[in-house]
Amino acid sequence: MRKRNIKINVFLNEMEKNMLVEKSNKARLSQSDFIRKLINDYTNDDVIKNNLEEEKVQLLKIIKDLSLLKKQMDFLNYSDYSNFITKQIRDINNIINRPKNNL
Repeated sequence: MRKRNIKINVFLNEMEKNMLVEKSNKARLSQSDFIRKLINDYTNDDVIKNNLEEEKVQLLKIIKDLSLLKKQMDFLNYSDYSNFITKQIRDINNIINRPKNNL
């Protein structure tokens, strides 16, 4: 059985509807969940923080794959490509370790 049994109709103009769709998609929430979070003093910082953590995990996986590729390039004596990969790994690490106020 549903926990919520009170239905509320809200009238929006086209621009407000588009904003609701855009912001709820960005937050990865349904429109109803998005509105409930707003009512409960939910801050968008939580969503941003969660998204950044997910992105950081993905970047760390990419670094791992690039490191494996670099080892293969070193083994095959492709130093130019290996140096390029090293630079890419360094750039990604710089992005991950950038101070949060620069984001």
